[in-house]
This record gives sequence, structure tokens and C-alpha cells, in this order.
Amino acid sequence: MTALLCMVARQRAFAVAVALLLVPLPALAQEQSLRERFNRAVFSLNHDIEEAAQVVIDAVPDMLRLPPSVQTGLLNVLHNTVNEPLSAMGHAITGRYDLAGRQLQRVGINLVAGYAGYVDRATERGIDVPLIDIGTALCVRGVSAGPFFVLPVMGPRTTRDGLADLTASNVIIFAMVIPFVGAVPSLGMLIAIEALSDVAALAMARNFDAAQPTGTDYDAVRDAYLEHRVRLCTEAQARAPS
Repeated sequence: MTALLCMVARQRAFAVAVALLLVPLPALAQEQSLRERFNRAVFSLNHDIEEAAQVVIDAVPDMLRLPPSVQTGLLNVLHNTVNEPLSAMGHAITGRYDLAGRQLQRVGINLVAGYAGYVDRATERGIDVPLIDIGTALCVRGVSAGPFFVLPVMGPRTTRDGLADLTASNVIIFAMVIPFVGAVPSLGMLIAIEALSDVAALAMARNFDAAQPTGTDYDAVRDAYLEHRVRLCTEAQARAPS
């Protein structure tokens, strides 16, 4: 049921987003007001979801919690098998093929010598590469950020960043499950995939950029998020070949 609600909420969010983007320019003031009301409502909903999730997490007995070292190792595996390949793609998009190759070198070392990345052997060997997400890479290439939205579960996103995150997470989840469910999954499996893609997109974003602004003040989070994304793009542009 939770997965179905997540999928329905996300579909409604995108339906509203597409409708707003298609509103004629003379109605800009009305569109802006409607989009802001939508964003504030979803922002409040996400905060409620986070609080409910924290209550569930806090209720888990200590004996059932994974040791911190294991949690770190599992996050390293996610980082090595998902985020780093995506970062390599991002560097390639910006034209930094040297950084893309070095990032893939990290992936190979950690897969072979680090138990799929559970242990970060590449960093131990002094091989380090700045991460770049696809949205930032597209910004370097001149793709406009587009309107700002707050998406269910995923949180604050520009249109460009939200579409990039969702596309990447869906491709990854489908690639993982297709060998087991076939190219045309059932409706139930499709709902599960869509729910997982939201979680995957959120996990990827947090792992790519732990400094993303958080809080309960919508205006402060929105402004800080947009400033943060501009700063990341500026830093990436400075690394890009002239």
C-alpha cells in the first residue's frame, strides 16, 4: 500500500508539474502561485513522512541495528556500484574524460580489491575524484535548471535535476530487476520498481551531495538549495575544459 501511495503521489506531482510548465505566459502570476502552493504542500508532506520514518527507525531494538561499520560498508557498496559510474558519466558529459577514466579506475579497484566497494581501496591508494551528478553535468553544458519543484519523497529539485535523478534511478532499478522479472514486469512489480526508484534517487542524491540543505522552513530550504546548485555548477564549470 505504501509503495502504491508513493507512486500515485509522484505521478500526480509530475502531472501538476507538466501542466504548470504548459501554462501560457500571460498566466505566469497565477502559475507561480499555484506552483508555490503545490511545493509548500508537498514540502510539508515530506516533513511528515520523515518524522514518521524516524519514529519507526527509533523503535527498532538495538540488537537488530547494523553496526556502524557495516552500515558504512553497505553505503560504500552503493556508492561504488551506482554513484561512481554515474559520476564518471557526468565527467564525460562535461568533457573531462580524464576524470571519467579515473573514476572508473576507482570502481574497478574497489570491485576487485574492495569487495565490490565495501572497503574503499581506491582512496587508500590515493585515487580520488570529485563527484559530479548528471544534473550538474547538464548545467555545465548549458541546460537550464527550469522551474523549482518539491517532489514527493525526493524533496527539493529543479526540473533538470529532478528529471536527471529519476531517469538515472529508474534505469538502475530496471537494469537490476529485468534479469529476474523480464523486460515487461507485472503491474505489482512495476509499482515496486517505481517506489524503489524514488528511494534510490533520494539515496543517490544524498550520497552525491551530503551538503544539500535541509530543514523545516520552506523558503530557507528553497533559496539555499538553488544557491547550492548554482555553486556546484560554477565549480564544475571551472574544472571543464575551455
